[in-house]
Amino acid sequence: MRVVILGASGAGKGTQAKALTEHFAMRHISTGDILREEVKKDSAVCRAVKRLMDRGDLIPDELMLSILEGVLVEEERFILDGFPRTYSQALALSDICNRIGRPIDVVISIEVPDDEVIQRITGRFVCPECTMMFHEVFLPPAKFGICDKCGAFLTQRPDDTMATVKNRLRIFHDLTSPIIDYYGRRGVLIKKSGVGDAGLISADLIKELEEKFNGHHY
Repeated sequence: MRVVILGASGAGKGTQAKALTEHFAMRHISTGDILREEVKKDSAVCRAVKRLMDRGDLIPDELMLSILEGVLVEEERFILDGFPRTYSQALALSDICNRIGRPIDVVISIEVPDDEVIQRITGRFVCPECTMMFHEVFLPPAKFGICDKCGAFLTQRPDDTMATVKNRLRIFHDLTSPIIDYYGRRGVLIKKSGVGDAGLISADLIKELEEKFNGHHY
């Protein structure tokens, strides 16, 4: 099974992708994680990528597609999180997947209102040492600003500020939403609300996918 999961940043794509990959034994391919690993290489290109990420802007298609194809060609079963974000990227992804013999089977759109997305993202913090995630409302640490696991001071990612989140949402509505119609016309789209208990949302998605593929985890 090969899945694309869509939704605004903070909609819960990563949480649902993790649940699906564990249940169906697929690889979770997060383009955000891939890009953060690229940035660590500290080349001139990677520094440019970091500047774009910090502003919440899109990475040039040529660069993103080149990085992504190198990952997808090694995976038979995967869930792709964070790509495509534009109609042209959706077309290019279809070309890549067809060329390497790994067409997309289903596309899941996780839908969450903008106000909740803003609250989710601007309130989250990460431990720079052990990478444990916290949220000032939904998952606060026992001691303010301190990681429960290792005691390090928590930080906020530079791309989790109010200005950056609003810019992401603008980009999402302007550029990403039209591809939902594209996948709908292809008959591979599942729309799912991302509001509510994450575990119940996961269970519902798993049930729907089981029914769609008649229980076969391929």
